[in-house]
Amino acid sequence: MESNGPCYSPVSDRHSVFGLEPKATHIGNLDARPLLLFQATFSGCGSGTLTSYSILTPRGGELVNLLPPLELTEQSEIQWWLLPEISRAPVLVTADFIWDTAAGESHFASHRYRISAFAYDQKTGIYAADVAYETGSRYPGLDQTDEISVLASEKSRILSKLDAVRRVRP
Repeated sequence: MESNGPCYSPVSDRHSVFGLEPKATHIGNLDARPLLLFQATFSGCGSGTLTSYSILTPRGGELVNLLPPLELTEQSEIQWWLLPEISRAPVLVTADFIWDTAAGESHFASHRYRISAFAYDQKTGIYAADVAYETGSRYPGLDQTDEISVLASEKSRILSKLDAVRRVRP
């Protein structure tokens, strides 16, 4: 089989093999180079899945990942926000559930969420995790709703935290 260009395979610290449903989506450009969101899923054959995400761009004939390791469960939400006052590249924002088994939560119950926002850092040339916090509120899980919807409710808090980082790091 001939290759039509560079290939990419996600790396995992968990020894998970991310081979299900690989997909690359063009999300914008940076310095006249395309930015691709690459995702591939791992399943242990149960009700849960884990998806690995990478932001790829061609550099020196290879695909380079600009994102720190990011793996999200099926109970997550991921969005791209165009925030030119924060970053000249799209900002990646995620919410992933926190399963509190000590409190007796079931897998698909309402949960608190871990919020993260990754903005492109021009000095380092990679995406940095500029926002990371856990919600105080619980949001419906997949037993109560067809899709996870956390980021709209948390948007003002996320933007406030991103703005604070921008003021510290021009």
